Amino acid sequence: MINENKFIRLFECCIPVKGYRHSVIMDMQRKKVKFVPNDLINIIQQNEDKSIKEIIATLDADDKETFLEYVDFLLEHELAFLLDIEEISFFPKMSKEWDCPNIITNAIVYLDQSPTFDLHDFVVQLDSLLCPHIYLIIPYDIPFAELRDMIDCISNSSIQSIYVALNFNPTLIPDNIRELIKQFERIASIEIYDMRSNPYKNYVAPSIMTYSNRLQNMQDCGVIHTDYFSLNLQCYTESQNHNTCLNRKLCIDADGNIKNCISMNRSFGNIKSTTLLEAIEKEGFKDLWFITKYQIDVCKDCEFRYMCTDCRCFIKDPDNIYSQPAKCTYNPYIAKWAGEDGYVPVEECGSYNKETGFVPDIEKIAAINEKNNQQ
Repeated sequence: MINENKFIRLFECCIPVKGYRHSVIMDMQRKKVKFVPNDLINIIQQNEDKSIKEIIATLDADDKETFLEYVDFLLEHELAFLLDIEEISFFPKMSKEWDCPNIITNAIVYLDQSPTFDLHDFVVQLDSLLCPHIYLIIPYDIPFAELRDMIDCISNSSIQSIYVALNFNPTLIPDNIRELIKQFERIASIEIYDMRSNPYKNYVAPSIMTYSNRLQNMQDCGVIHTDYFSLNLQCYTESQNHNTCLNRKLCIDADGNIKNCISMNRSFGNIKSTTLLEAIEKEGFKDLWFITKYQIDVCKDCEFRYMCTDCRCFIKDPDNIYSQPAKCTYNPYIAKWAGEDGYVPVEECGSYNKETGFVPDIEKIAAINEKNNQQ
């Protein structure tokens, strides 16, 4: 039996996010998502200063029963706890501020041929920007000796973790890869593509992943999928004021062009003639860092917005930087992914124009959801 004189609070690591159709509670500690009705989030957020008894007093009989079921659900799943009024001050709200000392937090180097720029000089510049992570994407058949020299060059820096994606070739035999990981402890993962079998299946090394398809380009760039969701406090707080894909990111293509994203056409100079610091201080380089989900069409109505990375390269309207990601197949207005029964594209749930962006059609959405409920 619930003590109705108590107050109910969500744990600070359990963050509610209201979507159009329904809401989620992001359990950061357990890395799990619980789907809940919007009404539950509304009641909790609008009545934080009221006891359970005071909240019940504002509800009719049916809503009271529903609310108590909500409370049971939250307590059963350890998403919330009960406390006395004098204990409230012991549980201050979590800060949503985000910052870090790194000028650049991650760098992507895309090489479809042997580097045409001075890799050592590039790494030295990354060091000066306090960059902790580097991603090497190598679709050409790089000889093992060249790969080893490349990683050796990076390992002589303060970069903390190295991620590699490359195609298999005869020089990349399992023994060589294992020796590489053993020699360079900063290697966080190696993705090997174009492998017809997996010689690492009995090898206890989560840093090695194999794929049968060939790595050819950045075809997965901008894909929105639950596999790419990041359920952690850092992503959540960063998303409050920044773009979680492009914030403090720097990319270099095979020719040494400096970009926000490999898939973007705009370059801010070439590493052969422009320093990284000069590039990121150029007008426009940091603009995309500060676009948040609050501003983006459709995303601002999505319950997954704070765990989802946000592409500003592949967007539905190239002339509107706040346009919905083009490769997103989730419709938050009906809470369905493409391929699920009853799914319809977002475009059928509203209208779009240059001045207002996407505007949901409440009546049309209600009709679609009613039809889905009847099926």
